[in-house]
Amino acid sequence: MRLSLLLAPLLLGSCVAGPELVPIGQGAGTSAVQSYYRSAFLGTYSPSPVCAGQELLVEMAPESVYVGETGCNIAGIDRSGDSLALSLAQCRAEGAAQPDRTLTATPTEAGALRISGGGVDATVVPCFD
Repeated sequence: MRLSLLLAPLLLGSCVAGPELVPIGQGAGTSAVQSYYRSAFLGTYSPSPVCAGQELLVEMAPESVYVGETGCNIAGIDRSGDSLALSLAQCRAEGAAQPDRTLTATPTEAGALRISGGGVDATVVPCFD
């Protein structure tokens, strides 16, 4: 009986500590910058909300970015205010290796996305088709 009374505070203390939870809006194992990218930038964009037939399509995926025919892996993300600088590596276009590049993405007040770098300088909007 005495042993159980001595162990009770230890057992209750372990219940109070509990697991460490990831803050809301941040995925487990991702940084705040990666969480911002994933929550605010993922999607397919073009100069027009109807993307079918558009020459410029920008697809921002969790681990990669496609601009037109060129797809790159995201090697790093830096944030400055609302803008992100995506360091893109292992780029390929139509099967051929392409140089690494940096793509800057800045959201606008109108819900569009201003992208520049890697030979692209455009304002694009989310696709609705």
